[in-house]
Amino acid sequence: MPHTREWADDANGLRRFGLALVRDERLVLDDSAAARLVDKLIRQSCVAPIAQGARAAGRAAAYARFVQLYRRHVRRMALDEDAAWSEGSGRGPSVVSGMRALPLELREALLLVSLARFTHQEAAQALDIPLSRLIERLERARCRLAAHMGVDIDASAAGWAGAAHLRV
Repeated sequence: MPHTREWADDANGLRRFGLALVRDERLVLDDSAAARLVDKLIRQSCVAPIAQGARAAGRAAAYARFVQLYRRHVRRMALDEDAAWSEGSGRGPSVVSGMRALPLELREALLLVSLARFTHQEAAQALDIPLSRLIERLERARCRLAAHMGVDIDASAAGWAGAAHLRV
């Protein structure tokens, strides 16, 4: 069994990741519902990694299992992942409203790399996709966030200079 303090740190990171992932106006309307859903999914996703004992393998397995369980939940709720994303609640664009509006597959990739601090390889393994597909999803997510924020990004590297808040 992993050291208790290390597992608590990993569980807190998983909870932060989960709260960022499930905040979607099309599915979860308030913060208390999001917290209840995340707690339920964490309980379900952390049973196997605790039994495995290896911290690194357990951490990746817990995140991967959480993503699988959330996808199953979304399918049950009949959410169309590719629906057009909204512009927020009239207060002007923000990174949070842009993240909530991203399709699930893009939001998962961006949150694993930026919030959970997974390497690209670890994130690709957690999502069970090839590394090239993860990198493509990250690029699409960053471009959509930039468009949502009104940042003009061209194809060159110089285009990212004005969008430092979107880089990891």
